[in-house]
Amino acid sequence: MGVAYDLTALSGINGASQGMAVISNNLANAQTFAFKSSRAEFADIFSGAQTNPGRGVRVNAITQDFSQGAVMQTGRELDMAIDGEGFFILEDQSGKYPQLYTRNGSFKVDKDGYLTTQDGNKVLGYLRNDALSTETNPVFDTALNPIDLDELNKTPRATDEMQFDINLDGEATPNLVNGADPNNIAVGDSVGDTDNLKKLIAPKGDSINPGTPNGSYNGFPDFSTNKIVYDSLGGEHRLTANYYKRGVVSSASDLDLDGDANNDKYTSWIVQYTMEDKDPATGEWKTSGWRYDPASADLNGATADSGQVFELIFDTNGKLVRTYMPDYTNVQGPTDSNANGTPDDPLPHTSWVDVTGNPAMQWIVGKWQDTGGDGVYTPGTDTFTPSTGATDPLGNPKATTLEIKLDVSPMTMYSGTYNVRGVTQNGYKVGDLVGLSTGRDGVIEARYSNGRSVPVAKLALANFTDKNALEKLGGQTYAETYQSGPPSMSSPSQNGFGSLVSGAIESSNVDVANELVNLIQTQRMYQASAQVISTSKQLTQTILNL
Repeated sequence: MGVAYDLTALSGINGASQGMAVISNNLANAQTFAFKSSRAEFADIFSGAQTNPGRGVRVNAITQDFSQGAVMQTGRELDMAIDGEGFFILEDQSGKYPQLYTRNGSFKVDKDGYLTTQDGNKVLGYLRNDALSTETNPVFDTALNPIDLDELNKTPRATDEMQFDINLDGEATPNLVNGADPNNIAVGDSVGDTDNLKKLIAPKGDSINPGTPNGSYNGFPDFSTNKIVYDSLGGEHRLTANYYKRGVVSSASDLDLDGDANNDKYTSWIVQYTMEDKDPATGEWKTSGWRYDPASADLNGATADSGQVFELIFDTNGKLVRTYMPDYTNVQGPTDSNANGTPDDPLPHTSWVDVTGNPAMQWIVGKWQDTGGDGVYTPGTDTFTPSTGATDPLGNPKATTLEIKLDVSPMTMYSGTYNVRGVTQNGYKVGDLVGLSTGRDGVIEARYSNGRSVPVAKLALANFTDKNALEKLGGQTYAETYQSGPPSMSSPSQNGFGSLVSGAIESSNVDVANELVNLIQTQRMYQASAQVISTSKQLTQTILNL
């Protein structure tokens, strides 16, 4: 009988020892990020008849408490806490497991630009689909992939879309003046600088009367704004929009473009777009044009202009009702054989803009069209290639095509003031990652040294039917098992999954005070079981002393 007592008491000591180990592990990880406390669950050992008092105790299971830990603000951009259900999904760098799972959102960016855990496992998510996304409406893939924060910024992107959201002052006084009968001008110098070559325009009809030019758009504009744009090599160029109030027109559908209308139903503005490049020697911006050898061009009485011209028509409510591209025929007449080509394409309403990828930028202009009448200009499909092409200062071919879609549909004309609500473009040069922010929906927005800020990915979360059946791997990571079931996945804040808190980390959910109470109880359990063995020994000795 004494042996039975001893074995029963010994099971109590063993159970208390394992309980002490669990408590000790909890207390040791009280400051471990996203640590989930455990508890030892005991079951009695029973056998045989109803009169059997039992054979002691055993540890039935050690289960984890997956309740939410406190969300602690750290201010570190790469820290992310899950507020609610879910695990971050990781790619196992060892290759042993298809995927790993963790609640620990203490991340870093590795040397290749990937978002990883401190152990080097890559964080998985839904990457931005650049082909389907716009600057204001990101679209993400549905397949999980490692999050590469530098992928979208490893190569430059040429500007191909711009939007002008500007209010023009409806009270401005018309500023266009008639041009004078011009003569000859020089269009180049001995070193091939793009000094003063002008594009020639005639705002009405298929031809012009050289003696009565319609207007000059190279004077002082009523309003001007500019924006840096980029070519395919990441080179910076400055596009300037000059606005001239032209006056009133009689109809938005049948425009009289010769300036003779007297009806005040619609107001006409001329917008002139020019491209400039920065002189690397002086830092000054210079208007770009064709590079010519010394030559002169007879202007034939037409008005000279260095930019592309459009007309904006506003109604009496200040709403833009139509954009218009005045037809014109180029009348440039170079007198020197080295003055190559004519910048204007003979096809109506199309335009291409070619620039070089270096400071000797070239601006080659044809025509654009507003096919839908909605204020969005798109280029045509024809191209203009002069006999020499665009070259760098050494004469080497160096041209790329910069094709920009202009959207002026948000523009208005209200009285009182000029107001640039926003001028945007979608090009950029190569930049380094300088920071990121994560929304509660898991969208990661990266900021780069080139001034670009773009949503690059959306984090994914996983959850399991039986989280306690997950295989614990250490480092607050888990692996799927057959008993846990397959993971269900979703974006944060959807389908019952938790939301993300950026700049914060989930603390351990260990309740230190409760663990100390458990420690005292376990100590007493151990002492009591040991006392049983001591008492059993005394009983046995009593029998031996008979």
